[in-house]
Amino acid sequence: MEWESILADAVQNGKIRELYLSKLPVLRTTTNWKKVELLGWIDHQLKYTHYRGALVKLNDKLFFVRESTIKALQQYMSWKVKNVIEVTKD
Repeated sequence: MEWESILADAVQNGKIRELYLSKLPVLRTTTNWKKVELLGWIDHQLKYTHYRGALVKLNDKLFFVRESTIKALQQYMSWKVKNVIEVTKD
């Protein structure tokens, strides 16, 4: 429960820490994609994982959405956010 409250406010001033990024759940599906709020784009390489996609907010919770999911949804959704979220080292 503690991580949920920390991650809910993880993005501040267009930045997120690497530790928080690695703890974010991946949003693969939802009942209504129209409720998903796009916060910004991510393109960051960690030691073993490359995060390429977007950070979104759904029901006041923060999620990571992979680029492949976004491409599959492009014909149905029009996300016009140009923000790039900067990932900072711990």
